Amino acid sequence: MNQLNRPVVLGHRGASYGRLDNSRAAFEAVRPAGGDGSEFDVRATQDGILAVIHDPLVKGYGAVAEHTFSDLNRAAGGELLRIEEVLEILDGQIIDIEIKSDPKEVGWVPSELTSRLLGRILYSYSGSCDIFVTSFSEAALEAFAKVASGYPLGLLTAIGADLPERCKAANALGAAYILPHHSSLDAEAVQGAHEGGLKVCTWTVDVGPRIAELASFGVDGVITNRIDLALAALGAKID
Repeated sequence: MNQLNRPVVLGHRGASYGRLDNSRAAFEAVRPAGGDGSEFDVRATQDGILAVIHDPLVKGYGAVAEHTFSDLNRAAGGELLRIEEVLEILDGQIIDIEIKSDPKEVGWVPSELTSRLLGRILYSYSGSCDIFVTSFSEAALEAFAKVASGYPLGLLTAIGADLPERCKAANALGAAYILPHHSSLDAEAVQGAHEGGLKVCTWTVDVGPRIAELASFGVDGVITNRIDLALAALGAKID
């Protein structure tokens, strides 16, 4: 993922500061802002389209899983994107695609369904994005890997999670990345993950001194709403 002398900087749902997250405007702004790429979320619609959306609901309308993409997009004012559109916008960039799967959510779709849909799309993907696929769900990652085995996997960890145990789970999956919340990290935690063969990409941090501190720990990537602030904290120049 990283041939730079600093952590990779990924926009959280695009360059979302001051913009609608997961929108065309946010994704188109990543490269001009100097970001290396973007993190975004995918969910399956009723008609089997992967929509790029974080929440399980389109506000004021209903659950993503219970409506067609066209109806959801109309309810979202035309701002909803298909994954294929986002891959085109971000062509040539580093992309973290998160498979959303939480049984407690409204309109839950089993992780295997979303994972298979993503796997089919990426199996035939011919663009130049540098893609890795992440989830809080181990089952989602396992299902994805059965369809498209050539993509690195990353296991997300919840705030307050037992990081060494989650690293063991990531290793068992054959994952390349562990993605802890930044509050879980210190130098020892990052070193432990690295010693276990895992790269560390942390979320979601928008405070310059903390980003600089995370870099001093040796993290490999930072997910942020503030690409500009992150680059400044890392001493990077925007071309």
